[in-house]
Amino acid sequence: MALRTRLGTAGIIAQLRKLILLGELVPGEALRQEELSQRLGVSRVPIREAFLVLANQGLLVHRPNQGFVVAKRTAFELNQLHTLHTLLETELNSSIHWPDASALEHLRSLNAEMEAKADDGDVIGFIDLNHEFHRSVWSLSPHNLVITEVERIWTLSDAYFVSNYGSSERRRHAVEQHAQIIDALAAKDMSMFQKVSAEHRDDTRGGADDALTRART
Repeated sequence: MALRTRLGTAGIIAQLRKLILLGELVPGEALRQEELSQRLGVSRVPIREAFLVLANQGLLVHRPNQGFVVAKRTAFELNQLHTLHTLLETELNSSIHWPDASALEHLRSLNAEMEAKADDGDVIGFIDLNHEFHRSVWSLSPHNLVITEVERIWTLSDAYFVSNYGSSERRRHAVEQHAQIIDALAAKDMSMFQKVSAEHRDDTRGGADDALTRART
C-alpha cells in the first residue's frame, strides 16, 4: 500500500508539473485541493503532498490566507538562476574526466532522442531529455556536492526552460549545440568544451528572456 501511495504521489506531481509548465495552471493562480483532486481523480492527501514538492521545486509558492499559488516568472529571478548555473557548471566542466566510448555513445543516443522530439510538440518530454543529457555530462565530474546543487538550480529553472523551448526551431538549435558539446568531449578539448557550453547556457537564457518579454507585451 505504501509503495502504491508513493507511486501515486509521483504521478500526481508529474501531472501537476505538466499543467503548470504548459500554462494550463497560470502564474499567480491559486490552487484548490478539492478542485484538483476531482480533476485528477485522486484524494486530497497526495495533492497536498504534491504541492509541497512542487513548492520546493520553485513551481509553487505558499501565501498566508491564500494557500499555494503558481509561481510567477520574472527576469530578475531568471538572471539569478543563470548566474548560479554559470558558476556551478563552469566549475563542474573544469573538473570532468574525459568520457569513454560508452559514455559518448550514451550522450549521442540522448541527443538523437531529443532530435526526434524537436518537431513533435512534446515540450515536457524534450526538457526531461535535456535534463538527462546535462546530468550525464555533469556526472563526468567527481564533484558530487556541486552536481547536487546545480541539479537544484536546474529544477528551479524548469518554467524558464519551457519558455525557451516552446518552438521547434529553439529545440532543434539546442540539439545542434549538444552535438558541439559532444564533439568537444570526444576531442578532449577543454577550451572548446567550456566555450560551447557557455554559448549553450547563454543562448538558453536569451531564449527564455525573450519569451518573458513577449509575455509582458
